[in-house]
Amino acid sequence: MTQLPAPVRVAIVEDHGAYRNVLSEIIEATPGLRLLGAFGAIEGSLDSLADADIVLMDIGLPGLSGIEGVALVKKRNSAVKVIMVTNHSDDERVFQAIAAGADGYLLKKTSTTKILEAITETMRGGATMAPFIARRVLDVLQGRGTPAEGSPALPAGGEGALSAREREVLTLLVEGMNYREIAEKIFISPDTVRNHIRNIYEKLHVHSRSEAVVKAIRQKLV
Repeated sequence: MTQLPAPVRVAIVEDHGAYRNVLSEIIEATPGLRLLGAFGAIEGSLDSLADADIVLMDIGLPGLSGIEGVALVKKRNSAVKVIMVTNHSDDERVFQAIAAGADGYLLKKTSTTKILEAITETMRGGATMAPFIARRVLDVLQGRGTPAEGSPALPAGGEGALSAREREVLTLLVEGMNYREIAEKIFISPDTVRNHIRNIYEKLHVHSRSEAVVKAIRQKLV
């Protein structure tokens, strides 16, 4: 299991003062987490955000949006994990946020417990999504919705095409499952899951779960 840094440095970007205070209190009251800073906008906070281990970020910010903020933070420091915490659940915002580099996406009505679980899971390499959002993403990926505008489709066959099992594993990665959960879900060993994921990374020319999820969303791979 991935060892988390101690303490995990958390930054918050949220323009709604009351909710920003709620998130701040949650972080400050949780052992193993340290609040690095709480900000109302991207502007003026980028240096601090780039020093965080994980950022909780709203989308509808004044000035630069959270989607723009994700891209800027990742450009400064690609190791920073970013979870979008927002009221918005429409497809286009989900796709834009993930394509910009977001590592997770939760609604503001998410419970304190779930937010803390999302921080831990994301720090361990998970792709955290509220169940409703995960279902919407999968609807699009599986052809029941409309992909983000301009997203190219991957040919079903040919060099580099994913096998049926690899597509199944990739779908479960998009849902946010870890290796053990995937293994239990499809009745294979964790080592076999690792082999499938290694093959997926090689075929998609990516190096991480978040990159694979982004490519799956942008290119409708599953």
